[in-house]
Amino acid sequence: MALTVFALDALDAALVDRFGLDGLTLETSGELGTYAHTKDVPLTPEVWATVATGLSPDEHGVSGAEVTTWGNPVLELASKFTAALPNSTRKLLGDVARDATGDRDEIGVTDAESVFDLPGAVVRNWPGVTADEDLRNVWDLMSEANDGLGKAPFERRLYGVAAEQFGWAREMLNHDVSLAGVHVHTPDAAGHMYAEDEASLEASYRRVEGFVEEHLAAMGEDDELLLLSDHGMQTAFLGDDEPGAHSFRAFVASTTDTVPSDVYDVAEWIRAHTHESNEGDEALNVPEQQLKDLGYI
Repeated sequence: MALTVFALDALDAALVDRFGLDGLTLETSGELGTYAHTKDVPLTPEVWATVATGLSPDEHGVSGAEVTTWGNPVLELASKFTAALPNSTRKLLGDVARDATGDRDEIGVTDAESVFDLPGAVVRNWPGVTADEDLRNVWDLMSEANDGLGKAPFERRLYGVAAEQFGWAREMLNHDVSLAGVHVHTPDAAGHMYAEDEASLEASYRRVEGFVEEHLAAMGEDDELLLLSDHGMQTAFLGDDEPGAHSFRAFVASTTDTVPSDVYDVAEWIRAHTHESNEGDEALNVPEQQLKDLGYI
């Protein structure tokens, strides 16, 4: 029995309802309580680290200037002084730094224990918990869109990344794992791009719904699924004040008869719904000399 957790960044509870996405509401669904810490709205690495650990940013350590870190100590120091600047200004300064040094910013990772430390748990690209190259790639894609990348290549690349992430989760169903978690940034990227374009945003939500339905169809009788978002997305067609900004309308749904009520409760809920795997530790008979001859090791 495996529990899959899809961290669907910025999936907005009001938009799921507006678009009538029954494929996302599962057995039980609702709005998930979330929080703002460093900024006036929820921040992706902070909240997802809380989801995985049950801890506040002050406890898990992924907050403020620590959300992004640089390998270069000079850039690390400079980033602390630019943390309060607008995102557009920080991006411009970051681009200049990358061009000049070849270094790039990375999302901070907590040292705290998380649900992905449970026996048999596996995780891919979870902000604040693992190195998240997929998220970094999507952020770069959003930057390219801001610089003039067309809609067709934007969506092709965005859904290409999503297909890899959902495909990875489906493959985990074929293995004896207890918990499989993956972060998908597609709703956030689409929400920022299409906050004033209802038809395009609905199409994106329906694409995500299709991925989820494919996973549901592949699940075994004893498998369970949990969908989560860290925040929602303000839109023009919902009458929000700041279309394209994060909202507090985080979403949650599960194939069980309960869901967590708050991002701080998710870790405990996952632990209660995760069963130990029976995956063995049989050693491989590695053809070491052949691999050396081929240059693999």
